[in-house]
Amino acid sequence: MHKGFKTMAVIAVVALAPTAAGAVELCHVANAGFLIKGNDASVLIDGLMEADQYRGRFALPSTNHLNAMTEKTGNYENLSLVISTHRHGDHFDPLATLKHLRATTGVTYAYPADAVASLEANGLSAHEKQRIITVPDATQTDFNVDHVTVQTFDVDHGPNQPQNVGYRITVDGVSFFHTGDINASRQQLESAGVNALDVDALIMPFWFGHQDPEQLATIKQSWNAKLVIPTHFNPKPQPWMAQFGGLAEIQENVKGAFERAEIITEEGKCITVE
Repeated sequence: MHKGFKTMAVIAVVALAPTAAGAVELCHVANAGFLIKGNDASVLIDGLMEADQYRGRFALPSTNHLNAMTEKTGNYENLSLVISTHRHGDHFDPLATLKHLRATTGVTYAYPADAVASLEANGLSAHEKQRIITVPDATQTDFNVDHVTVQTFDVDHGPNQPQNVGYRITVDGVSFFHTGDINASRQQLESAGVNALDVDALIMPFWFGHQDPEQLATIKQSWNAKLVIPTHFNPKPQPWMAQFGGLAEIQENVKGAFERAEIITEEGKCITVE
């Protein structure tokens, strides 16, 4: 049973005039983590992780990338916003977040309410919390940070799972929707305001819709996506994949389910989205 839905406006951090659509880079970090790289501001989503909580089952950023995030060098030189969809350790790391927050300036963070509670349990101070936008549960919000516009949506992760936030992020006029982990029905997404939502790129776990016609129909009814980026692939082939012909076959099947899809699994690899 899905939770009730309500809306709430969030005060903008920095409100700017809309920007004409251009070309934006989407760079893979690790697991379901990506960097959306604009001309003046960039967004890191589900990519700030250091601790391996799953014994290598899911990929983590390399030390070089973690250092670049903290030093704001390379692809991260104009990093303005760090986002997590939910508090599972393959998407969010409270200690890595606190380390990053304390070592950087000019970066805002946006997390689900229960992830913020995890940060507080690990020593987040009231002063440090001023740099964090808390996304309430089952509540649609919107905010602006530098040249980035963000809309949030309640996306069901499944029974007995933490709060999961879907983010529609617009950078330089190009829109991206990251679902986080998803096990949502069409009804739940509709109640959350995800109805034929126009996006230039939809980033979502590969398993949602794989070998499931009802889930695939839900995807196509919920988003009008020009490009689909299936993600959350295991770094190494898993035994269960054999029943589907192996990892390569799964990836081909997932890509073939959409009019236009691209799979990016290499750390630091970027594509251009327009």
